[in-house]
Amino acid sequence: MTVADNAVDRPLVDVVIDAIDADAELSDEVKYFVLAALEGPTALQELLDGISTPHVPEPSGSQLLEEPVGAFLTSITVAGFRGIGPKAALELHPAPGITIVSGRNGSGKSSFAEALEFAITGSSYRWENKAKLWADTWRNLHRGDPCEVRVGLTIEGSEPTVVGVDWTSDAALKGCSTWTQVGKQKRSTGTDALGWKSAVELHRPILSYDEIGGLFDATPSTLHDALAKLLGLDEITDAEKRLAAVLKEIKGPRQRAAESLRQLKTSLSDASDDRAKTAAALVRKRVADLDAVLALATGADASASPALIGLKRLAALSAPTQQRVDEVVAELREAAADTSESADEALSVVEQSNDLLDAALRLHSETGTIECPVCATGTLDDAWAEHSRAQLAEQSQKLAAYKNSRRRRDHAQRAAVELGNGIADATAVEGVDLPSLSEYRKSVALAREQPSISSGVADHLATTIPAVIESAEALRTEAKEAAAQREDTWAPIAGRLAAWATLESAARQADEAVKNVDAAKKWIASHAKQLRDQRLAPIAEQARDIWAELRQESNVDIGAINLVGHNTSRRVVMTGTVDGVDSEALSVMSQGELHALALALFIPRATTPNSPFRFIVLDDPIQAMDPAKIDGFIKVLSTLAKTRQVIVFSHDDRLATAIRQLAVDARLVEVMREPGSNISVSETQNQATRYFNDVRALVLDENVPEDVKRRVAPGLFRLALESAAQQVFYAKQHRAGESRLKTEERWSAVHKTRNKIALAVHQDSERDLSQWLGFRTERFPTLHIANAGTHKGADQPITWEVVNDLKKMVDGILAE
Repeated sequence: MTVADNAVDRPLVDVVIDAIDADAELSDEVKYFVLAALEGPTALQELLDGISTPHVPEPSGSQLLEEPVGAFLTSITVAGFRGIGPKAALELHPAPGITIVSGRNGSGKSSFAEALEFAITGSSYRWENKAKLWADTWRNLHRGDPCEVRVGLTIEGSEPTVVGVDWTSDAALKGCSTWTQVGKQKRSTGTDALGWKSAVELHRPILSYDEIGGLFDATPSTLHDALAKLLGLDEITDAEKRLAAVLKEIKGPRQRAAESLRQLKTSLSDASDDRAKTAAALVRKRVADLDAVLALATGADASASPALIGLKRLAALSAPTQQRVDEVVAELREAAADTSESADEALSVVEQSNDLLDAALRLHSETGTIECPVCATGTLDDAWAEHSRAQLAEQSQKLAAYKNSRRRRDHAQRAAVELGNGIADATAVEGVDLPSLSEYRKSVALAREQPSISSGVADHLATTIPAVIESAEALRTEAKEAAAQREDTWAPIAGRLAAWATLESAARQADEAVKNVDAAKKWIASHAKQLRDQRLAPIAEQARDIWAELRQESNVDIGAINLVGHNTSRRVVMTGTVDGVDSEALSVMSQGELHALALALFIPRATTPNSPFRFIVLDDPIQAMDPAKIDGFIKVLSTLAKTRQVIVFSHDDRLATAIRQLAVDARLVEVMREPGSNISVSETQNQATRYFNDVRALVLDENVPEDVKRRVAPGLFRLALESAAQQVFYAKQHRAGESRLKTEERWSAVHKTRNKIALAVHQDSERDLSQWLGFRTERFPTLHIANAGTHKGADQPITWEVVNDLKKMVDGILAE
């Protein structure tokens, strides 16, 4: 077997492992990050999370890589997909050679190419990279069920193989089921059984016009990334991107913490709260005490704000209520009314009188009626005794009432004292202006100056305590408002302080990972250029050889090809010359030259000996090519066809025409679309005959209104006549030895259908064509429909007779 180029095909991981092992300065942590990034996002995330370390594969060493078993295409069968309704099959010869699949735009030919691409790669460049409309219209409008793709393969050393894709009637594009069947074995899910997962990316065998154009029409990095992928460098590019993405993500905590700290310091410097000064001192430290910061922010440190403590104490200041004052004053006054200044003397006389009467009564009780021992004039008899007992009882009752009033007065006076003692002192709060504080202190001092005469206490309380109550209420209100204002001012600062502490904690946890990931990213970036140069060299050499064929009549020659830059500055630098003058080739190339260059760059990697694909598929590759480049392109195809199955889809007749004129051995297949998305595949018909068949299909379609047929048919008439004339003219020019470029120029310079027929019949577009037209009766009417009808529609029904006249006239032109 052919031995593949180790510089290109050796597994990239092997090359990286060798480089890592040779770098003695690289820490184990950084090595693991490099390998994890190469392995994939899951491995990288698991390493970051501390779940696992990446798998280190055994290097393949310097062993030679043998050419793999190759696969050829045998058929592409499609139903309900894109432009194909009922099932249609494109049969292919599974061997080296060229197959040209032609068909006008909308014929369904590209649907075969897209179906093949989706089945083999699982996606389509057109759907992935262009407008969403493409991805939304993938199911055929006329018959979308059943919807399926079958790709037949023949693989060396194996039985016939089929890759199938099926969609249910309500499935989305990505909701398909893909399977592989080898011979009559049981179907296996997906295409992994073929072992093509990495090969599809490294040796992509399918390239469309959209993808060719996209390589240059998008950003400079698009071509860079496409080449990197074809070279197998996308692994290291992806690894670098993963590390860059991870680095950006894990740098986020430190960046957010730094920004939060900047804003926090501004807030603290503008704040007058004593807690802000404490916070500022904490966050100024090189390594802040986050526990202390959080305690301050959450209020867990109760001593953090003496001012707030003082305000809260004043907000809870106690003072008598007016109701209590009124009660005490009223009690004092009532008690005073029941007593007087001479109450003590009255009490003494009553007590002595009572004592004397009591003694006399006891004497009377013991001796009976006797002369009064005190006055010696009265008689202590029973009448006296009864009268004295009544008098004594009355006086005792009065004495008891007097004692009760005294006790009541004493109690009222004690209540007055307690009322004064219950007035709290108010301490000023440093840094806080409370206007009511001085008024409160004055009213308290006045209230505490109670008169020494008890009778004036009630009036004193009644006149001084209300001022205390009023000023206390005002002071409490001011203290509450000041405390609330401080809390309102501090709350957002406390929130920012707590948020910063949380962010800083997360940043400290991420700092070590940031250091290691950054080192891994820098290591990969520094080694990427060496890997690029190593793998690009053989591909670039082949690309220059292919460009030498494709550049027909181009003044641009290409030299070195280099992939440079990283991140957003990725681009391809291609040196070259323009008419011998040094220049960067890409900047001076035309659109057609750029498309040709894309093919030159794509083909070498797609056809490397290490590719398992023995086929290469190109969809509309010559749209932007001039005739000279088409000739060169056919030469390239002929070289590829010696070892590869080359399949080219094209709506451009120039390729098939050039194939015929250059006598290249190729199979020409034609795809035609009939009403209802019915697709037919056959060996190539004459182009003019194809247009005739389109007219025939139009007339057959009963669903097309007559006025539409009259508008559409004339354009097809013109295309059929001009196609026949072109074939005849080109054939005569080729037989005469004229160059393709000159032939193309002469043909393109003629614009009217009549003149083009004259060019084909007489080799002179200005020569009178009347005699030739008059030779057959159908010619003038047919040309009239083609000319006049093109602008305003046919002025007669498009009948079978008219269609047959077109066929006769086309045959007449081709017979020239």
